[in-house]
Amino acid sequence: MDLFFSEKTNCFRCHSGFNFTNYAFENNGLYLEYVEQGRMRVTEDSADLAKFKVPTLRNIAYTAPYMHDGSIQSLAEVIEHYNSGGVAHPSKSPLVKPLYLTEYEKDELIQFLLSLSDERFLNDARFKQ
Repeated sequence: MDLFFSEKTNCFRCHSGFNFTNYAFENNGLYLEYVEQGRMRVTEDSADLAKFKVPTLRNIAYTAPYMHDGSIQSLAEVIEHYNSGGVAHPSKSPLVKPLYLTEYEKDELIQFLLSLSDERFLNDARFKQ
């Protein structure tokens, strides 16, 4: 948790609040070229090219595959993506930069992310449609 909320990772800048999302549209440097237009498809503003809604991290253990296009299969791969700093897309958020995490820190971050999942909630009949 300390690492997630630290200046070293800045995870909390986008994944904030009760639902661990700021509800903004960002580019996280996943690709240099995107098949999808992202937010620009709706706004028609070129500044929104390849920007996608920051997802909640609630129940993240059960929402694989990850990223807007499902291109990342595991939380370990997600952490590796952010650890690398992503690719230099013109719309990439300045918050996404190399993290230089140790293997121990990567594991600790994954354990924290897994703690945001609640199987009881997912299986509670009161919340099923």
